[in-house]
Formats: sequence, C-alpha cells, structure tokens
Amino acid sequence: MMLYDITSSAKQILDFLVKGGVLMYPIALISLISTAIGIERLWHYHRANCQIERIYNQVVAFVSDRRFDEAVAFCGQQGRAVVPGALQCVLENRHRPVEDIEKLVSVYGTRTIQDLSHSVRFLGMLGNITPLIGLLGTVVGMVKTFMKVAELSGHVNPTLLAGGIWEALLTTAAGLTVAIPTVMIYHHCENRIDRFAFQIKNYTLELIETLSDYD
Repeated sequence: MMLYDITSSAKQILDFLVKGGVLMYPIALISLISTAIGIERLWHYHRANCQIERIYNQVVAFVSDRRFDEAVAFCGQQGRAVVPGALQCVLENRHRPVEDIEKLVSVYGTRTIQDLSHSVRFLGMLGNITPLIGLLGTVVGMVKTFMKVAELSGHVNPTLLAGGIWEALLTTAAGLTVAIPTVMIYHHCENRIDRFAFQIKNYTLELIETLSDYD
C-alpha cells in the first residue's frame, strides 16, 4: 500500500511538471541544487560550531597558570571549530605586539568567513530568480491560453479556459514553493556567519586583553 502511494505521488508530480511547461524543469533542478547546498552548509556550520564558553574558560585557566603550550594544544584539539582556531592564532603569536596579533587574527577571520560563505550567495541568487522563472512560465502559459481563445474567435468552453489558466499558474506556485525555503535557508546561513564573525572578534579581543594582564 505504501509503495502504491509513493508511486501515485511520483506520478502526480511528474504530471505537474509536464503540465507546467518546460520552465518547470529548471525550477525542479534549482530545488535539488538549493537542497544540496543547504544541507552541505548546515553540516559545515555544525562542525564549525563549539561550546565556546566552556572552551574559552579552559583556555583562560591555562593562561592564568602560564601553561601556554597546553592552551595551544587544547585549541588545536577542537577539530574544525573556527573560534578555537582564532584563539590558537592569538596564543601562538602572544609574544608579538598587539597590533600584529590583531592583524593576524583579522587575516584568519577573513579566510574563515570566506570559507563559511562558500556557495551562500549563490543560494541567495537561486532564491531570488526562482519566483521570476515561475512568473515567466505563467506569463508564457497565459499567452498560449489566450492565443487559443483568439484562434477560436472567443467561442471557447470556459472549462478549457480555466484548465489553461491553472496549468499556467503551476510554474508560479512551483517557483514560490522552491524559493521560500531557499531564502529561509539563505538567511539562516547569513545569521550563522554573522554569529561566527562576532565570536571570533569578541573572544580573541578578550584573550588578547587577558594575555596583556598576565604579562
């Protein structure tokens, strides 16, 4: 029974693609691409995240005991987490002037944000153009429908006219269905990137001040 339901649903989706016209296919392709990008980015952010308060407190504890090598090693053990990498950058260059440390952290932060932003702008672009593709498909479908009405000199069955209109509107519905979650994922990614950028700046500055106090 479940297999029958899945087969029936797949057939309905295929019928909608065919009835919606050729522009339904790029919309379907965009849905696959945006889903793949969204999953990849969210997984990447999951690996880049960490319990930064716990980690930072432990680093400060090492610094207060002047166990700098252990603090560096501890930061290096945090895998792909981005903020501990910034703290490690500060610790490894603690003997340099503050201005140099800040420049090195800035370089690290810029590279990290670029990595975190990979494909995110493209995701936003997909979210913006998908409704336009759907609208274009609707316009093309409406043009074809009214061309048929003109060919019949206005003597057309209302059922036929309604059928042509709803088929034309399929592309707009499909475009919005794909665009809405795509734009939501895009803004979520932007928020995560902003949060990582704030954490890198905030915790590195606090660590630089802490090091200067102990020096």
